[in-house]
Amino acid sequence: MRIFPAFLSLCVTLFALQSCQWVYTTIRTPPKADTYNPDQNIILFAPSIQGQDTVSMPVAFQRSMIAKVNQTLRDAGKDTISIRTWCPCDSSLVLLEGTNLDQLNISGKEMASNTRPSGGVEGNPPTGEISFTNGNNTLKWDQVIEGGSRNYILTLPLAKPESPKLKTMPPVPQAPTTTEQPFIIAITDTGITPDLYPAVNGWTWVNPDEVNALDLDKNGLIADKNGWNFVNNTTTLTDSNGHGTLVNSLIHEQLTSNTWATQHVRYLHLKTFNINGKGTLFNNLCAMSYARQKKAKIINASWGFYNAAESKLLSYFLRELAATHIAFVAAAGNESPELESSWFGLVPTPFFRNLETNPFWPANFSHSHKNVITVTTIHPKQDAGHNGHTRDSYEAYETCKGQNYSRQYVNFGVFNFNLKNDPFCSVWDFTKQTPAFTSGSSFAAPVVTGKLVAKLGPDWPGSDRDELIKALDRLAPPAPGQPILKKHPSLESQIIAGRYILR
Repeated sequence: MRIFPAFLSLCVTLFALQSCQWVYTTIRTPPKADTYNPDQNIILFAPSIQGQDTVSMPVAFQRSMIAKVNQTLRDAGKDTISIRTWCPCDSSLVLLEGTNLDQLNISGKEMASNTRPSGGVEGNPPTGEISFTNGNNTLKWDQVIEGGSRNYILTLPLAKPESPKLKTMPPVPQAPTTTEQPFIIAITDTGITPDLYPAVNGWTWVNPDEVNALDLDKNGLIADKNGWNFVNNTTTLTDSNGHGTLVNSLIHEQLTSNTWATQHVRYLHLKTFNINGKGTLFNNLCAMSYARQKKAKIINASWGFYNAAESKLLSYFLRELAATHIAFVAAAGNESPELESSWFGLVPTPFFRNLETNPFWPANFSHSHKNVITVTTIHPKQDAGHNGHTRDSYEAYETCKGQNYSRQYVNFGVFNFNLKNDPFCSVWDFTKQTPAFTSGSSFAAPVVTGKLVAKLGPDWPGSDRDELIKALDRLAPPAPGQPILKKHPSLESQIIAGRYILR
């Protein structure tokens, strides 16, 4: 008789999962050991005030702080921690290591996002409390900003894993050119191989403060003439994956035949992902700090990670970018097969694409940070009628299969229909030995980055997303009835205001 109640309970559960939307809202991506480094934690030391200056805490004082923290941890019977490495261009950003460090809650102090120095200046440590609470396993550490963050493993949102085997092309001489007032587009990705895309020659950013392999700009990086490789901590920016080169090409195609862009736009390449398309939050935070120091105007971030809770440290770095008027374009993210398979197919697959249920960072920060712009790819719905003579005159649209959506978090869709007649959801990946179509929100973000700069660059309104959208909306249509910023009611359930642009 006990079997029947158990069977009935199972049936009710299955019915709820398959038919009740309120059940879906409880689904979140559980953090897994393979989505972050369990023995690492990221902290940002707070600066202090010396006279009229805000200065960074020197390494010697950081080490003394670690010693005090370890004494507190030992007194509580906990494992100690150590400094694994520093961000090479921002010594306040520190990667800690220790056994099961991800289980230690590090609580810091909130701090205004426009009060931290650019790096390179040192001063005395700020005062504050260091204590430990056993009940919630929390280390109160007032000398760090916001608190600790897991070192999440980041991915490049692709529909399918790509082969790392790139084309072999004869070397093309790079000819970066300087400009007195460069409009810098920072690209945090797998690097750049100009041999595969010679069109970017002459567009590479040149560090005016770094010559003759000397650290003249005092940022801790020697010979960072065109950017930095944060994966290997070198000047080598070669793209061993192809993703960064393809992303750069999608930005660049929006800027071709643009005289202003040719004279002013320069690409700052920050290599933060390896040959397998894997990166870490620490390296990308470090790259964001570098872009801020070099006065980038906009950052393309075709990457992210799934987690139920936000990283407060990533949030802080995004606020720092906003305080220095830097826009941040993020990919909305793609499907997560591991999560979806864990529900045995009981939950409809498209539901996992909703950022309101399954947060993907930094894309989800668009709701709380005005400088974050989140982008996905759209296509016509199956069997949608074509009601006009323009290339986007379809009766209904939707987000491409496998890509994320949200009427609260996604700001733009990209209709990937260009003159090459590529499939709506795909781009042509020319970087591989066997070129083929590929897809992912990774390739929607750079289209928006390039479009914003191409259309608004000469009169750049700043990093405020609403102002950028208004400026796009005010532009004269390139053809009658064809505005640059478009809207469609069929998209309003998946994209804010149903907005989209043509590639």
